[in-house]
Amino acid sequence: MIKVVTGAGASGKSSFAESLLEQSEAKRKIYAATMIVWDDECRARVKKHRQMREKKGFETAERPVDLGELFVPEDGVVLVECMSNLAANEMYREDVGMESCAELRAAQAGERILRGLRLLAEAARDLVVVTNEVFGDIKLTEEETAAYQRLMGRLNRELFSIAGEVWEVVCGIPVQLKGRNRPSPDGSQNKKGEESLHMKFITGGAFQGKRDFAEQLLAREDVLEYETADGAADPFEAAYSRKLVVNVQDYVRRFAGLEDGEARERLQEFLDRLIKENPGAVAVMDEIGCGIVPVGREERLWRDLAGEAAQTLAACSRDVYRVTGGLAQVLGDVLGDLVLAHLQ
Repeated sequence: MIKVVTGAGASGKSSFAESLLEQSEAKRKIYAATMIVWDDECRARVKKHRQMREKKGFETAERPVDLGELFVPEDGVVLVECMSNLAANEMYREDVGMESCAELRAAQAGERILRGLRLLAEAARDLVVVTNEVFGDIKLTEEETAAYQRLMGRLNRELFSIAGEVWEVVCGIPVQLKGRNRPSPDGSQNKKGEESLHMKFITGGAFQGKRDFAEQLLAREDVLEYETADGAADPFEAAYSRKLVVNVQDYVRRFAGLEDGEARERLQEFLDRLIKENPGAVAVMDEIGCGIVPVGREERLWRDLAGEAAQTLAACSRDVYRVTGGLAQVLGDVLGDLVLAHLQ
């Protein structure tokens, strides 16, 4: 069976994809790594991912291009991580030349990738493919970037159509978009049902009505007088005591100028205090991981930190919502049940 896992950057989709194969009875589990290691930042990212899966029984196979040439042992399962890297590698591979236009190179890359996926699906007992949501930016007019986005759109549509299961991971919560069975991959119970959890977490793109929805939630609970902490303007101390905490992504951004290790330590300290000292807060945060990966180091680190913060807050909240165009999607449990609530 083909299973596809999608989501924003740093949303937790890689760990969830690994969990889909972690309990497999297959003799061998192959991790097809598509990233080309260009610099120290890439090496650090690869090291981090290897550490995360080192006890899960995967054999790593570097496969930045020519996916169909990957050797799949008998009774083997394959995890491809991830489609966005593979698409860029195939579109800009040196041996096919850069003379042709971006659209033609994207079309040829798409054919090679889809042919390789079909070969892997035939050879593997199960195939899990991780892809990315790179469509959150304002529509870009640059020829190269627009061609890449269209290539990713084509690949995702093809994958979703042939897959038996499609999952979207939002803030660490897997939501099943396709497939009848909805088992929790690790058999764990959803801790959001625990009585000790009181925080509410609201995410979604910018200008989608998240704050309006947060205020309506508070009104429904007869919380009519409260103070607001705004990550774009207020000090950290405000977030530890005020009922409504908005623009959490801007609090997170304050750490992006630090070195990676220190940034993550400082971020964890902030989140620990927020959760411990303000457990009944309603936290509102922009989802910034959808879109093309930023070029600048600070923007990339901010994107990763924001995704990690969102996962932490979602895991420690009783209720998690994603708001799109004024519609609140309730991410109710790890099984991915959806409830659409129109804001009145």
